[in-house]
Amino acid sequence: MWTITDLIPWAFALPPALWEFRNVWRRHGWILGACAGLIVFGGIFVWIYVVQQSAHNINYGALGVVQALGLLLGPLAAGIVITRRMGLAAGVFAGIATGFCVYVATATIGIGIYGE
Repeated sequence: MWTITDLIPWAFALPPALWEFRNVWRRHGWILGACAGLIVFGGIFVWIYVVQQSAHNINYGALGVVQALGLLLGPLAAGIVITRRMGLAAGVFAGIATGFCVYVATATIGIGIYGE
C-alpha cells in the first residue's frame, strides 16, 4: 500500500530534473537534456530514499543519527560545490559518490561496533 511518504522522493526529485532537462536541452539538444534530467532525477530520488530509510531505521542511537545526518548533509554539500562549477547533473553525480562513501563508512563502523 502506498502512503504519502512514498511520494516525497518523487515530488522533490521531479522539479530539479525538469529544470536541468530544460537547461541542457536548450544548449546541447534533447538527448543530452534527457540524460542530464535522468541523472538529476535518479540521484535526488535515491538520496531522499536512502535518507528516509536511514531515519526510519535508527536503531543504534548516536551512530544512526550520525549516519542519517551524514547522508543528509554530505551529498548536499558536495552537490552544491560541484554544481556552481559544472552544472546540476555533475553536482548530483558528485553527491551520489559522496553519499555512497558516507554510507559505506558509517555502515562499516556499525558492523565493527554492533556486529551487524
